[in-house]
Parts: sequence; C-alpha cells; structure tokens
Amino acid sequence: MRFNRIAAVVERHLYDARHNLERVTDTLYWPVMDIVVWGFLTVFLAQRGNLRPGLISFLLGAAVLWGMFRAFQRDLAVSFLTEVWSHNVMGLLTTPLTIREYLSGLLIINLLKAIVGTAAATIVAFVFYSYDFFPYLLALLPFILVLIIFALAVGILVTGLIVRYTTKIQSFTWSITGLVMPFSCVFYPLTALPRPLRPLALALPTTQAFEGLRQVMAGGGLSLARLGSGLALDCAYLLAAVAIFDWLFRAARARGLLVKME
Repeated sequence: MRFNRIAAVVERHLYDARHNLERVTDTLYWPVMDIVVWGFLTVFLAQRGNLRPGLISFLLGAAVLWGMFRAFQRDLAVSFLTEVWSHNVMGLLTTPLTIREYLSGLLIINLLKAIVGTAAATIVAFVFYSYDFFPYLLALLPFILVLIIFALAVGILVTGLIVRYTTKIQSFTWSITGLVMPFSCVFYPLTALPRPLRPLALALPTTQAFEGLRQVMAGGGLSLARLGSGLALDCAYLLAAVAIFDWLFRAARARGLLVKME
C-alpha cells in the first residue's frame, strides 16, 4: 500500500467535510443530541429521587460511547456513498488506488470524525450536566478499542453490500446499528434481557464493551475477561467482514455492477 494514495483519500473527504454542511452536522449533531436527551432523563430521575448512585455515569457514559460507535460505522459507509452520489466510483477505479488503500483512507478520516463527535458530546455532558468523563477515560480505552474495531467490521460489511446491491440497500447505513442496539446492553445490564436472548447478546463485542464499561464505572476495575472476549469477537467479525467484502466486490466487478451504480 502507498501512503500518498491513502493520504489523498483522507484529503478528498476532508475537503468534502469542509464544504458540505451535512457532513459537519452528521459529525456533531447526533452525538450532542444523544447527550441532551439522556441528560434531561437523568435530571428528571434526580428530581423524583429515583436516581441511584452512579446511574448518571452509566447513562451518559454509555450515550457517549454508543454515539461514537454508531457514528464510526455510519460514516464509513456514507463516505463510500458519497462517491456513488457524486458519480465518482469509476473515477476511483481507473486510478492506481487499490481497494485496501481506499478503505484505509476511510478508516483514518472517519476515526477523526468519531473523535470530534465524541469530544463534542463529552464537552456538552460536562458543561450542562457536570458529568466528567475523563477520570474513566484511561480505564475505558480498551473497551473503546473494542467498539471501534466492531464498528469498522460492520462498516466494511455494509459498504460491501452497497457495492454488490448498489443504493437499493443504502438505508442499512443508518439502520443496522438499530438492529444491534437492543442486544448490546448499552443502557441496561445483560441480566435485563430474557434468557433466550443472552447468548446472542454475548456474541456481540458491543455487549462485552458495555458490560465492561459498567464494571469500570461501578469501581470494579478492568475486566480482562470482558476485554478478551470482546477483542476475540472483534477479530472474528473483522476477518469475516473483510472476506465478505472481497467476495462481494469481486462479484460486483464480474457482473459489471460497478459501472451501473446510481
């Protein structure tokens, strides 16, 4: 892989972000709105005296990290859709740029976007709800990595599906995390799920990450078991996503679908 080609992909999407208000609002709007909504909920519970110690940390911390996961996955697929909407796919394919270099560029630019969105949400939580996320940051970094890797896997899978089935299924870009969220135990513990659904939840790296988040914020320290399970699942899903993407890309190219994208 050539670094200059990867840098060109990053620069192309940075230029788009600077000149497209929609990209800026996607990066900042939803993470901030999540914190505003969950912040008002914690205020309501506190006024009624139903707020257990540590609940604000659980809810707002989960909202910040879920927003980061959702934004990273969504923006990875949206970045490719930008090429489709601007009829630039063939332009990319006629250059020496390889698909791995292109995906590496998308990974870098969307990691930057996720950091910006997460920072904005954290600042809003601190300014308006006096919630300080930073004391937990170091202990949560391993679980943040688990979320980022899984978001990358999901984003690659969705991008591959768009390559193969074009914009007919572009709604998956925004909806797929909604399918994962109920089983990820973002705002409630694993024990809140019915027993038949728990094996499905445990098969998701997101569940391992948020269960680990709650243990850290409850003062229980870093769970190496949760972290190990999350990273192992991440590796399996990422390898599967890359293999499926490669298969879908080759299938689309063989059928001439890459020149028919709308």
